[in-house]
Amino acid sequence: MPERVHMNLLRSRFALALTLLAATSLFTAGCNDTSAPEFPLGNVVVVVTDVNGAPVDLVEVDLMLTDKVTLWRTAVTGSDGKATFGSGEGGVLVQDYLVFFRQQVQYTLAPGETNYKPITVVEGQTVTVQ
Repeated sequence: MPERVHMNLLRSRFALALTLLAATSLFTAGCNDTSAPEFPLGNVVVVVTDVNGAPVDLVEVDLMLTDKVTLWRTAVTGSDGKATFGSGEGGVLVQDYLVFFRQQVQYTLAPGETNYKPITVVEGQTVTVQ
């Protein structure tokens, strides 16, 4: 009879360990859910050229929220004179922005050009600012 009690004790310990393992597995699986809500995205491309229409590289441009205070993204033009905001993230959120050209020593805005160009990003579409 004592062996039987001892066997029941082993079974209950085994059942407890199995229950703890199952609970831990479920908890871990629930905490490792990497899915996130998907937000609608669009694309913004800025094209910077000189007065002759040639592309200008290494120019920093900012994508700001309409409050003119919150910097959303920064991009730098490539050899083709183009900069794409949020290219590593698949785009930028659908909303209104201002494109801002940072004044640099070697470049200024052409006469008649304005800074803080307003744009509206639409889901799945590309807005090009020149």
